Amino acid sequence: MPTTSKRNADQPLVALMDCLSAGYLLEPSSKDWLRGVVEAVVPALDDGLGVLGYTYDATDPRKPVITGFATAAGFDPRWLGPFNEAVKSAEGNSSESLHPAGFDAWQGLTCGQASRVTGMKKIVPLFAHLGSAKDTFAINARDSSGNGFWLGSPLRSTTPASARRITVFSRLAAHLSSAMRLRHAATSEPAAVLSPGGKLLHAPDPVAATERAQLREATLAFDSARSKRLRADIDEATRRWRPLVESRWSLLDEFDTDGRRFVVAVQNTPPTPALPKELSDREAQVLTHAKLGHSNKVIAYELGLSASTVRVLLHRASRKLGVNNRKDTIAQFEGLTAREPAKQ
Repeated sequence: MPTTSKRNADQPLVALMDCLSAGYLLEPSSKDWLRGVVEAVVPALDDGLGVLGYTYDATDPRKPVITGFATAAGFDPRWLGPFNEAVKSAEGNSSESLHPAGFDAWQGLTCGQASRVTGMKKIVPLFAHLGSAKDTFAINARDSSGNGFWLGSPLRSTTPASARRITVFSRLAAHLSSAMRLRHAATSEPAAVLSPGGKLLHAPDPVAATERAQLREATLAFDSARSKRLRADIDEATRRWRPLVESRWSLLDEFDTDGRRFVVAVQNTPPTPALPKELSDREAQVLTHAKLGHSNKVIAYELGLSASTVRVLLHRASRKLGVNNRKDTIAQFEGLTAREPAKQ
């Protein structure tokens, strides 16, 4: 059980569970979904100057474009005009389109403070346009498809965020990336239907039938993470509820006409490039996330794998590609996949 001091410290972060739930809502329009997620994260993220969220398209990472945005709490949208003009001047950008500020510097991060990011030195002083802020704390949920979701809160000081805060918000980024992928999918037909207790009731996907033990374990973790007891321990709750099961399925609640609740496993495999036969699908998935700049720990959480499995897959891929370090493995992978379309 969490201690009293830890429970008190967790009170604002408990809102992250509400934000996760808001992220996995598939029915709202894009505009309403974005607003709902931004409003849900306010208690956990707001430092008194409000919260800004925007979706972006980085299919071409050299020309990322903001596709929608929302604000909440005390964030004054009128701040954005002077801030954007100042950023354009600092970056030498004359385009009329709205671009994510400092994208080159932070695109590979899932979470962090601007003042701690190499390459953001020119941008940090410009946060003064955002209610006299000194810094910004942000979450970056970017998928290998190029779709992204940025959530940020202007900060009144440059005091570093704790490692624990970085961890839980990085987990939020992984979930938001997964949720966005589900929302963009053509269908969300279940691969498997389970009881809240983890019993496999129906498996239209034959692969799901062979993974019943993993699905049962993930379903129990999914349910317990949202229990009243574990909501008071955000570390444990987010550790249990992962975006994917075995890098294939996301779990969602579903209710029948009688109000009975089920847990459905929905196909949500991250897109990967078409590959040479030497690499397995799982190796390609791991390399695709490593290419985004994500650490082994983050990749393991994103895909629902263990960190040791991620290490083994990267090592195996390195040997197959004839190189012996992470940097060269990613470079070789990029060279092999540069002209290939993404594989869902």
